[in-house]
Amino acid sequence: MKLTLVSPPFGENILESKGILSTTDEVLKSQGLPIAPPVLEYLAGLTLKYHPDIEISLIDANRTGFDVDKVEADVIGFTVLTPQSTWVYRVSDRLRERGIKVILGGMHVTVLSEEAKLHADSVVIGEAESVWDECLKDAKTGRLKPFYMGERLPLVNLPKPVRGLLKGSYPLGSFFTARGCPFKCNFCSVQKFFGGTIRHRPIAEVVEEVCTSPKRVLWNVDDNIWGAGIDRSIELYIELYKEMEKNVGARWWFGAGDLATVQHKRGDELLKWAKRSGLVHVMVGWETDNENSLEEYNAKSKQGRNRRDAIRKIKDNGIDIMLFTMLGGRQDRPDDYRRALNLCDELGVIAHPMMVTPFPGTDLYEIYKPYHHDNPEMSVQFREDALLWLRAEIFTWPRIIKRLSSLSWKGFPMTHYSSFMVQYPMRRAFREIERVDPYAKV
Repeated sequence: MKLTLVSPPFGENILESKGILSTTDEVLKSQGLPIAPPVLEYLAGLTLKYHPDIEISLIDANRTGFDVDKVEADVIGFTVLTPQSTWVYRVSDRLRERGIKVILGGMHVTVLSEEAKLHADSVVIGEAESVWDECLKDAKTGRLKPFYMGERLPLVNLPKPVRGLLKGSYPLGSFFTARGCPFKCNFCSVQKFFGGTIRHRPIAEVVEEVCTSPKRVLWNVDDNIWGAGIDRSIELYIELYKEMEKNVGARWWFGAGDLATVQHKRGDELLKWAKRSGLVHVMVGWETDNENSLEEYNAKSKQGRNRRDAIRKIKDNGIDIMLFTMLGGRQDRPDDYRRALNLCDELGVIAHPMMVTPFPGTDLYEIYKPYHHDNPEMSVQFREDALLWLRAEIFTWPRIIKRLSSLSWKGFPMTHYSSFMVQYPMRRAFREIERVDPYAKV
């Protein structure tokens, strides 16, 4: 059996404007991610664990494109997030017309499994480990079930990701150490998908995977790099550091975390060992500077008592920071975009502002459903203009240079280098977009 696993493109609007279903390098040349899609490489490993006879190919449609009329396979699987779903559904319909079986999995189809089944031969609900063997056996015999209900299993003795099946060059490797997050933010689907209990991989297995990676710079794809337990995180970082010092040389890595954990009584120790283990850049969920919005998102507990001090503490340890901020929610006001820019200037940090999006399956989706995402004080046009304006303003050359100069010398040179390599592409992407000053209209 020939199995093709696909990571769908995020460029739905671009594809719509081109009037095509097949993606091409030209259309997606600016959308490639720095890491190979981890779920594809992991599913390839899971497949070969049970069915080494299956012929596997992997396609990252963000990077190399996907031609719906030329791809040849017996079964094609897509892992689907909400922004990718409309493209996946249309492509799946075309593939099934060609007689190719389609399996859909991922967060979006787990929440909306009946919707997804309209476009697929089978839908994997939840995590794949407990059902993937059965699903592939059924695919071989032509007896795919409509749904496979995955269980949440311990993360022990997992198959190793299969590298090298994807076309194209990816500058960073990837790894994960746990599934789940201790916080219950209303906008997030992590707890709904992975459950309320955090599951850890054995530290020895994580260390072995990181230190045998052919890449020296990696991306940790955990939902929270230290929120899964500060004692366990410190132990992991110490073991990573020891292995690098003793055997393999330095590795550097990026990740995403919360601010409350940093304020723990062992917070200084956590950051010391995180830095020694190679952490150069952390993305933290600041979410918003608007207290009413923070309350609506149920995101206060992840901030701790003094999140500004937490930001400074991280920077003092030689680790760069990017703030994830959300704007345009029902409690937000027009001046919140300016406040977000001032916050970046005040703390000397990068931010990646995003439009508030209530995804299906989240509590925020239910909260916003009666309002159709309307804001009582801002039009849709203002929110879109303000977001584009803010993104461009954050990445002016004077601000980039000032942020680089504010980084601690404890992180030199790798933190400074990685910070520039994050900021420069974002500057190019955000400042090339046509935009207007939204406040000139107010």
